[in-house]
Amino acid sequence: LGVCAALTPFNFPASMISWMALPALMAGNTVVLKPSEETPLIAQAYVDVFAQVLPKDVFSIVHGTADQGRALVAASVDMIAFTGSRETGRHILSAAAPGLKRVLLELGGKDPLVVLDDADVDKAAAFAVRNSFRNAGQVCVSTERIYVAEAVADRFERAVARGCRALVQGAFDFEGVDVGPMIHERQRDHVLAQIDEAVGKGARVLAGGQGHEGNFVRPTVLVGVDHTMEIMREETFGPVACIARVADDEEAVRMANDSPYGLGAVVFGGDEERAAGVARRIRAGMVGINRGVGGVAGSPWVGAKESG
Repeated sequence: LGVCAALTPFNFPASMISWMALPALMAGNTVVLKPSEETPLIAQAYVDVFAQVLPKDVFSIVHGTADQGRALVAASVDMIAFTGSRETGRHILSAAAPGLKRVLLELGGKDPLVVLDDADVDKAAAFAVRNSFRNAGQVCVSTERIYVAEAVADRFERAVARGCRALVQGAFDFEGVDVGPMIHERQRDHVLAQIDEAVGKGARVLAGGQGHEGNFVRPTVLVGVDHTMEIMREETFGPVACIARVADDEEAVRMANDSPYGLGAVVFGGDEERAAGVARRIRAGMVGINRGVGGVAGSPWVGAKESG
């Protein structure tokens, strides 16, 4: 294609560069990387390694904030790859339109987990804990909305709360830490504001919810949530598991699809044919059955609706 611009996020500061830059380089393009301003040193070290073997200017890096990102998008590049917020994605798509530049967008998600009444509750709960709280919830395919069948809801909620309380939080330079901090205080404040708003509208805290220090948000489990609450509609990107009860598969599918996002989704169920039937009706780019959506050999990483 020519020159590819890669704009990468903070949450996986080395692997996201690999996902964008390496395929472009292997296909014969040059790459200009604009990494997140939150993780510039990792990105610089990454590019420095490649500079030892690549011809000059084949793989370049530009540091800065949104201003530098906008300038790169407006420059004479031939393709733009971006992972980040859907608001920024909209701006990039608009800016690329006059020149018909090729665009690849991954714009985050509000991923649902559906737990059917015949699911292995312990395995579903263990997945919910792992996928809601890993990297402090700062993952595009974090489980942010959970819809559990009424028949198994009590057991599931207890198991998730128990797993949440068992997590060790702290700085990642210590052994045995499960959950680290938010990337900065703005993200911490965003997550806490969503929790406070949900509790103010009637949600109940089963675990966590208080005792935050610095940029840490304690892993939190909320129940009694509904779609009038921002935490069930807008991306949280923090360590919060929100659990809502549903009467049947129909309600679970309807609630899972009640979102402009559509990156990933997961369905847990004992009858895999039934679970697959539910999964096919969920509007998401990737749906896992009794497992997460990452790491399936030969499959693309792709979103639906406003997730890219």
